[in-house]
Amino acid sequence: MSIWSFLRPRTPNPNSILDFAPALKLSPYVGEYLAAIDRTEEFGFKPPMRLIVKKDCVDMLALRPFLLDYLERSPPDSVIGQTAAIHFALVPLLYDKTRISFNLTIGWIVHKGKAIYQHDERLIQRFIEGNTQAWLDEGCPFHLWLTSPACEILDVTFAMNLARAKTKEECADLIVYQSAHEAPGDSIYHPTLVGLDFFHKTGGVL
Repeated sequence: MSIWSFLRPRTPNPNSILDFAPALKLSPYVGEYLAAIDRTEEFGFKPPMRLIVKKDCVDMLALRPFLLDYLERSPPDSVIGQTAAIHFALVPLLYDKTRISFNLTIGWIVHKGKAIYQHDERLIQRFIEGNTQAWLDEGCPFHLWLTSPACEILDVTFAMNLARAKTKEECADLIVYQSAHEAPGDSIYHPTLVGLDFFHKTGGVL
């Protein structure tokens, strides 16, 4: 399947908010995110709830100190090179802190015009078939971030995934936040799967 299949509109899902609120003006990320939820279910993984809200719900002025404190309190060997583990830990911690249900989002990005971790459904299928061995052979060839119910992007490990940070401090300086109501800036995010179930069922985590 062509990589561009991720970017084309998919068959309307009756459970998708975009189908019963066509006048809602949202960024292209919202459509791709909902398509990624559909794709997650089609592959047999448990999808998160299809819930989209119009108003941004992340207050980065309040949240950034919490994220910096998390990185400062985490032992180096639990942070560097452990992007999946960080996101698994952060989802419940962020909910306790903010009452916002963030979803782990799996995909690829275009950073300053360069595609990074670009993939299609064939890679997902390889991990389904290869299970734990695929993770051992290929590592994690995906970019990971969190998505809020307002389709805000929170990328805590952006710098680590791009090998731009070697320490916790450098990673903290490069935390990415994007609102669905604003232009994406240097990085354009393309979600392909949503939720933790992909990692659990393919042996990415034990």
